[in-house]
Amino acid sequence: MTITPHQLDQKLALRDRPLNTLTAAQQERAAREYVTDGELGWVIYERKTMHQAVNAARAERGLTLVPIGAVERVESMASGHYDYSSKFALYCAELIQEQP
Repeated sequence: MTITPHQLDQKLALRDRPLNTLTAAQQERAAREYVTDGELGWVIYERKTMHQAVNAARAERGLTLVPIGAVERVESMASGHYDYSSKFALYCAELIQEQP
């Protein structure tokens, strides 16, 4: 799907809020170095934090809430990229905008 420059500007502006949320959550990584069910605590925390942020923004827009699986899916899409945080936040912005 092709988007216009205006749509891209809107998406990037919408990305800023989840990016700020993710950045704040990442500041707590050192305190969450434990492992739970084979996964680092900070990974779980950041995912849950982003899930809450996505659903809070969706609720503000009058949209239905998305399951954590939707956030896990976009997190997976961002994993391994040098700009992981930006991509994860952008994909979360898309979740905020779109109907599931």
